[in-house]
Amino acid sequence: MAHRFILNVGDGNIVKVECHETLASTLDLARIYARLGYPDKYIVFSESQTKVSATGEPLKPGERESGVYISCILRPSIFPAQAGFLGAMSAVAMISALEEHTTKELGLGWVSDIYCEGRKIGSASAEGKLDDFSSYEYVIVSFAAKLTNADFPPRLTDLVKKVFESENAPIAMIIAKNILSKFLAMFPKNLKSPEKFMETYRQKFILTGQRVTYISNGGKRKSGKILSVDSSNGTLIIENNSGELKRISNQKSVIIPKKIKIKQK
Repeated sequence: MAHRFILNVGDGNIVKVECHETLASTLDLARIYARLGYPDKYIVFSESQTKVSATGEPLKPGERESGVYISCILRPSIFPAQAGFLGAMSAVAMISALEEHTTKELGLGWVSDIYCEGRKIGSASAEGKLDDFSSYEYVIVSFAAKLTNADFPPRLTDLVKKVFESENAPIAMIIAKNILSKFLAMFPKNLKSPEKFMETYRQKFILTGQRVTYISNGGKRKSGKILSVDSSNGTLIIENNSGELKRISNQKSVIIPKKIKIKQK
C-alpha cells in the first residue's frame, strides 16, 4: 500500500511523495504517472526494488534489493541543449547527499554512476518527452543506490546529527530527502551555468587512468585509457592504443567496469 504526503525538502521546494515499501521499478511507475499528467515535483519512492538493481542489472525472479529508489517527475522550462548536463548535475547532487551518510570513499563514474570503495552501488538518470523541438512535456530524474549497513549504517551520529537528527524515519527515506534537497536546490538554474557543478564532478570523477572497451564509429570494439571528462560538454576523453584521442558522448558506446581498483592517495 502506498502512502502519500507533502514533504518540504528545503530552499522553498515542496514535493509530493508517493512512498512504497517495495516496487518493481519506481521509474516504470513514474513513466505511467507522467503520461497521465501528474504534477511537477511528484516523487515515487521505494525502499526496495524487484525488477532492476541500482547497478543496472536485472534482478532474478523473487529477488529484492534494498536501498533508496527515487523517480521525480518534473515539468521544467528548459531547452533540450541544457538537458545534456542533467545526468552530471544529478550525480553531483546524489554523491553530495550520500557522502553525509557514510565514511566510505565515494566517487563518480561516467556519466552518473556512483561508486563506493571502487564498487558501483548506484546511479542517477534522466529521460524526458519533448512537446516539440524547444520544450519538454516532462522529464523524469531517477536516483538509485544499493544500501548496506556496512556502507551506510542506520545511524552515523557524527556525520548526520545536524541533519534529520530528530526525524523518526527509515534511513532510506532520510537519504532520499537529502538527495532531493540537494538536487532541487540546483535544478534547473544551474543548468544555465554547468561549470558550477562540473568542477565538483571532475573532482569526484574516479575513472581517470582506467582501461575500458569502447565502440568505434565503424562499430568495432577497441581498447583505451580514460583520460578525463570534458567539463564544457560532458564528453568522455579516451586515449586509444594508437595514442589517438577519442571523445565519446554516448554512454552506450563504452563498457565501464562495475568494480575498479582505487588508487592509493
